[in-house]
Amino acid sequence: MAERDQNETRQFPDVLTLIAGIGTLLVSAYVLTDGAFRIPNPTWLLAGGALLVGVLLLASSLRKR
Repeated sequence: MAERDQNETRQFPDVLTLIAGIGTLLVSAYVLTDGAFRIPNPTWLLAGGALLVGVLLLASSLRKR
């Protein structure tokens, strides 16, 4: 019974690790382009974040239970 309870708990991604991974990707893009990479306009970042959240919500709703 204990094994069943452990399998039913939902695991969510660690927010701190996600932020660290995104930061690492931005730093690596900056280094690989010799400093030519710039962070886009904040409105584009907001739109990209909203798009990502929407896709994740859609994917989670389509997942089998």
